[in-house]
This record gives sequence, C-alpha cells and structure tokens, in this order.
Amino acid sequence: MVSYLSVLSLGYLSTGLFIPAMGLLLDSKGYSLFYLGVAMFCYSGTVLVFEVPSGLFCDARGRRNSYVAGLVFLLIGTICLFSQSLVVVLIGFSLSGLGRAFGSGSLDALFIEHHLSSNRKLENVMVALDISSSLSLALGSFLGGFLLAKGKVGVHLCDLLLRVRLVLIFLDICLVLLLIENDDSPKQERIKLLQQASLLLSQIKENRFLAYFVLYTGIQGMLLASIESYWQPFLKGLLTDQSQIWILGLIGGTVFLVSIAGSLMGKVLLKRIRASFLFLLFLLLAFVGELFLTLAHSPLSFCILYAGIYLFLGIVSVVGGVLLNKTLDSSVRSSALSLNSLFLQIGGLLATLIALPILKTGSIVMYWILIASFGFLFSILMGRPFSKTVSRF
Repeated sequence: MVSYLSVLSLGYLSTGLFIPAMGLLLDSKGYSLFYLGVAMFCYSGTVLVFEVPSGLFCDARGRRNSYVAGLVFLLIGTICLFSQSLVVVLIGFSLSGLGRAFGSGSLDALFIEHHLSSNRKLENVMVALDISSSLSLALGSFLGGFLLAKGKVGVHLCDLLLRVRLVLIFLDICLVLLLIENDDSPKQERIKLLQQASLLLSQIKENRFLAYFVLYTGIQGMLLASIESYWQPFLKGLLTDQSQIWILGLIGGTVFLVSIAGSLMGKVLLKRIRASFLFLLFLLLAFVGELFLTLAHSPLSFCILYAGIYLFLGIVSVVGGVLLNKTLDSSVRSSALSLNSLFLQIGGLLATLIALPILKTGSIVMYWILIASFGFLFSILMGRPFSKTVSRF
C-alpha cells in the first residue's frame, strides 16, 4: 500500500505544482486568454484521442508500463513548455495530455485490485486514494505558488517552477521502477487490444449505470475545465499588487485540502444516505457554487466560494467512485476507468470549445454563468433515469 501511494503521491505533487501556473504560462509569454483556450484544446483533445486506447493498452499489456509511459510523455512535454515559441508550447500541452491519458487509471486500478483481493472495503480504498491525491496536489500547489513568487517577472515567470517539476517527474519514474512490480504475470494470458475493447463494449451494454455515469462525468469535466483553466487570470485581476501572486498557490492548495474534508464527509454520509441522492445533490451544489463564483470581488470571497466547489466535488468523487467500482468486472476495470476519464476530457474539450468564441469578445464571468447553467439543467433532467439504475445501492 505504501509503495503505491508513494508513487501516486509524487505524481500528483508534480501535477499540483503546475496548477497555479497553468493559466499564467502563456500570459507571461505575451499571449492572450484566447491562446490559453487553444492550449487547453490541444491538451484535452490529445487526452480525448488517446484515453480509451491507453486504457485498453493498460489492461492488455501492463499497468505499470502504462504509468511509466505517461511519465515520460509528461517529462518531454514539460521541457517544451520552456520555449517562447507558441507552436512548441502547444506541442508541450499536447504531450502533457498524452501523459495524462497513459497515466490515468493505471496504478489506481492496480491498487484497487490489490485491496479487493485482500477483501478490504472499497470505501476505505477510495478515501485513501482521494486523501493522498488531494494532499499531494495541495502541497504541490503551495510549492508552485512559492516558486511563482520567486520567478522572474515576464517571459521567464514559470521557468523555476518547470525545473522543479522536471525533477519530480524524473524521481517518480525512478520510484515506480524500484517499488512497483511489473504486472505482466506469465500466469496471465495477455489478450489483443481489440478483444479488450470487445469486453468493454459488452460491459457497457449490460450495465446501464455505466452509460449514465460517464455522461455525468462529462458534465463534471465541463465544470472542472471551466474553472481550473481560468481561475488564475480571474483571481489575478482581483489582486492589488504583483507581490500577492503567491496567493494563487495558497488558494490552489487550500481547495485540495478542502476536498479531503469532502472525501471524509462522503464516506460518513454513505452510511446514512442513499448514494445516488448524495451524488446528484452535491454535483448540483457544485454548479451553484460556480454561479456564485462570478460574484466574487476579493481574494477572500473567491477562496471561500472556490473551496466550497471542491468540498462538494470531494463528496461526489468518493460517492461516485464507490458506485462505479462496485459495478465493474476486474477484466475491464482500467478500460472502464479510462472510458470514464475519456468522458471527463470530452466535457473539458466541449467547455474549451465554448470558451474560445466567448473569451474572444466576452468575459470569464459570462463563460462561467453559461457552463454552470447548462450543467445544472442537465443534471436535473438526467437525475431520475440515473437514480433508477442505482436503486440497489
């Protein structure tokens, strides 16, 4: 357990490190918000294309190998982000998306399988994953804010942060090779990717819940993409001085700590309230939170509202993870998790496409209102059929 969490935590640490800088990287190089949208399109589009193929590869050829491949792509992508060339930076975002695709659901699935084989409660596994990832993301974000404050103002603002990220990714590659055994067991017959795809399609046809769940994941992807990509420039506009830029790291880290509270709350609430009701209620509250986020006029009010969204999403994550993994067969677990991640990226890509025309002439506030309204209405309309498929939980 410790070895898996150590590897995963270091990976999340490198991810969290980049969170305060993501929305400022292109801005510091002199490019507008429109090009940030283009960069996020490259990232989400790449994940979209490779998410399911990478999941099939993961199940059919080895989960550790998939995770290592993802780290290598992230390493190369981070190197590209040092460039002043827009084309090279966009390639860097695309390679980062490729790394995200190959890394998602790989070691997580191996970790879950290990614990299920030991007859441990799935709720405890999901909470352990959520807490370790949130702590690592929070610590990474705090460190990222500190490194941003130490960076040079201008085109090299993010260089120090990117150097540290390179070191963390390289260390994670070494750690996974040392601590995690290769899951290519000679006793297990490896199957072709097309056969793995056929198994996944059969699972979808037999399991209506999975179909509804991935649609809701797509809606969450829209929410996350809309706030995670643009909260930094929005908050920067609320700061009164450049020296306050460290606040971005503080807020970025705080929301992940709050999500831990959400994870723990989700575990407690699952014992008392029906899971499908919890899932829908707190997803709706997250979209309401995004609507109120547009009214923030100070860093403090922004932090409170932004943290509230992540509190609700922390509950949604644990409840949804328990519901999903209880319905999955082990033979398609990574493939199904990758399919779920695929819909997360589809939602993110759709949100990015919506952002491009709006931010060309409008504002972030207008964009957030549109996404929150659509997500709220969709969740309401899909609530009844979704609840019927999970009535047994």
